[in-house]
Amino acid sequence: MLAIEALQPGLVKQFAAIIAADRLGQAYVFNGLSGTGKGALAQWIALRLFCQNVQAGHPCGECAECQRILSHNHPDVVVLATDARSLKVDDVRELKSELSKSGVEGQTRVFVIEQAEKMTPGAANSLLKFYEEPVSGAVIILTTTAKNQLLPTILSRAQIINFPTPPRAQIKAQLEADGVSARLAAVVAQLTADVADAQSLTADESFQERITRVLKLAEQLANRDATAFVAVQANLLPVAKALPEQTQLLALLALVYEDALNRHFQVAAPAAFAAEPVVAQLAAQSAAALSASLSAILQAQVQLRQNVTFQSDTEQLVLKLLAIA
Repeated sequence: MLAIEALQPGLVKQFAAIIAADRLGQAYVFNGLSGTGKGALAQWIALRLFCQNVQAGHPCGECAECQRILSHNHPDVVVLATDARSLKVDDVRELKSELSKSGVEGQTRVFVIEQAEKMTPGAANSLLKFYEEPVSGAVIILTTTAKNQLLPTILSRAQIINFPTPPRAQIKAQLEADGVSARLAAVVAQLTADVADAQSLTADESFQERITRVLKLAEQLANRDATAFVAVQANLLPVAKALPEQTQLLALLALVYEDALNRHFQVAAPAAFAAEPVVAQLAAQSAAALSASLSAILQAQVQLRQNVTFQSDTEQLVLKLLAIA
């Protein structure tokens, strides 16, 4: 059994039935948290379409075609992914060039754009031509953790599949069973649905240091302490030199404000920082202030993916948060 069949059995069953009935659409957006199996399901669909030994509606994972896909060597399965901050027009242009070609070994072709929220507006607009003039036999799948950051015109022309997240309590309990403190397990369980990723984070001392510094920043913001602006360069930059670390810092700050907003409204929800004094302090702010603060953090996350430097992006964010009454 392939891992995705255990992780998302409902979605696998759904797509197995769709493909068996020859009703697969031409464009999908797979939306969900990191670790929920979006890329793995896209790969499963490709396996199912090309497998030479389909068994009970499932790809065998062992035939020559399956092995080529699993090793990323199939000419008719094209994946666009990047570790860079954004996907630019040139990246999508190359994909469109592939889209215009006929299948190398058949009529069916599968194209996957991972982390599609990284597309610049120009890249996203460039991709729209595919939606306006679909290529026969081509299936395009966009995976994203933030579908609202995709162009409405792309969302309106694709079928959106929302990936359910494994219960937070289940991830937290597994981490605690591995010896992770309840405090750290609660934070990590809010950041990823992938147990392996979660275990890796809990073993990373630099991650724990980033948590400490984000909580300190939140405390300064709650106290309207103007030195929070200076803290960006002095305290955050040294522990967030690469984009993944920078993205993680903003995600942690967003969790602090989400927990404060939930506490303000007395909403019982899985929380990362519920026991932290700063959350209680922030929860005393007005609902409007907390909502505006959270919106500002989410906007900062978008800007970070659009080539705004982390220092500039976060300093602007801190000024906004200090100004929100």
